[in-house]
Amino acid sequence: MKNKIMLGVFSGLIVVQLVVPLSMILKREVTLRQGAVFRFKTEPVDPYDAFRGRYVALGIEADKAPLPQGLTIKEEQKVYAYIAVDEQGFAHFTAISPHAPRGVPYMTVRVNRIRGGNVLLEVPLDRYYMEESAAPRAERLYREHNRQGKQDAYVVVRVKNGFPVIESLYVGGEKIEDALKRMKE
Repeated sequence: MKNKIMLGVFSGLIVVQLVVPLSMILKREVTLRQGAVFRFKTEPVDPYDAFRGRYVALGIEADKAPLPQGLTIKEEQKVYAYIAVDEQGFAHFTAISPHAPRGVPYMTVRVNRIRGGNVLLEVPLDRYYMEESAAPRAERLYREHNRQGKQDAYVVVRVKNGFPVIESLYVGGEKIEDALKRMKE
């Protein structure tokens, strides 16, 4: 009897270890296939971090929203930022709410700070992962296209039920992978 219980517990642990990573992968893949598409302008950041691995470090320019009157929020609180698109086709946040909205595109974010009438947001779009050998070259190219006075880099992001996934990074109007291939030639 004891062996049957142990076998049942062991089998349950195996199932959990398979289901958790598979559900994380599935959520990302469903978002990439079905999520609404938005373009967010990026801004320069200090890319050096020896502990994070190979990726392009991103900063999202639209990282704030107006603080609605009468809304009390705290730093690190999870909120829902409403997404709108400007006349140039780039996304920005127009408002925040402690509750997920219906019928309005939104992204789940955290409150970083409250400054004046604005809420500074922790937008979960700070890394664009790439093939390991290409990431350092991509980082240099990204910095070159995102320095002050020449900010023509942006990310295309898909959002579904508040969950964002970066689809691609563009520099100078082309995908960064294509720009790197062109540089090699």
